Amino acid sequence: MSKLAANIVKGIIGRLSGKKKKSSGSRVSWLQEKLLKHEDDVKEKTITLNNISVCYKRPYEVLHTYKDIFENEIYKFSTSSTRPVIIDCGANIGLSVIYFKRLYPTAKLIAFEPDPGIFELLEKNIRLNNLQDVELHQSAVWTENGSISFSANSTEASHISENADPTTAQQVKTERLADFLSLVEKIDFLKVDIEGAEWKVMLDCARHLSKIQNMFIEYHGKAHETNKLADLLQLFQQHNFSTYIKNAADTLDYPFINKTTNSVYDVQLNIFCYKTNN
Repeated sequence: MSKLAANIVKGIIGRLSGKKKKSSGSRVSWLQEKLLKHEDDVKEKTITLNNISVCYKRPYEVLHTYKDIFENEIYKFSTSSTRPVIIDCGANIGLSVIYFKRLYPTAKLIAFEPDPGIFELLEKNIRLNNLQDVELHQSAVWTENGSISFSANSTEASHISENADPTTAQQVKTERLADFLSLVEKIDFLKVDIEGAEWKVMLDCARHLSKIQNMFIEYHGKAHETNKLADLLQLFQQHNFSTYIKNAADTLDYPFINKTTNSVYDVQLNIFCYKTNN
């Protein structure tokens, strides 16, 4: 019996004997999950997940992101706007965009994604799902308009790399997020998942935060950079946001012993910000 077949049989037995995990959204079928986990992460592929067409390369990232967005609904929010404005910074291949348009079909959505390989998949997924009123920008949100060194590897971990050698690193277009916020009277939801650039970008956007109703920030930092997290939380408090924080990745098993990791970031947090009178 092949390894895949053995895992399928094992999973069926586990499903029959175990309790089902509750989910608020549409779940990936157990068989689809198993098949996804055994796919390669190089070739471009397309799958239908609960009436959503997804063009992708890296199956693990699709599975992980789908569960966060569609099963756990981490971006679910309420609004009284008939045409809510949603800004998605770090849209990746577009699962978040699809979710927002499913949640609010009449929403005006602006999405940013700088990684060229990922942006190509993002465009395809917008077309595959026939989404309208979605404005795509192949650029990184930043504190100024121009270009910047970027670590682009077509994964969720692609990020701005300020200290990279500009003569050898890939350059991507940057657009100042504060300029976009200044043009909009009200933002119903702002999502910022930009792999470490959030501290500088959010401080630069400070004077526009009062017009935002709901905000999701994925914070990335080193353990010794507590000041950055403190700056953000203080900024959010100053603009009357209530905050709720969840751990996005648990990287230090023994924080008192292993005080840092060898990776780019030690700390990854999901910060949910919302106006209490919303």
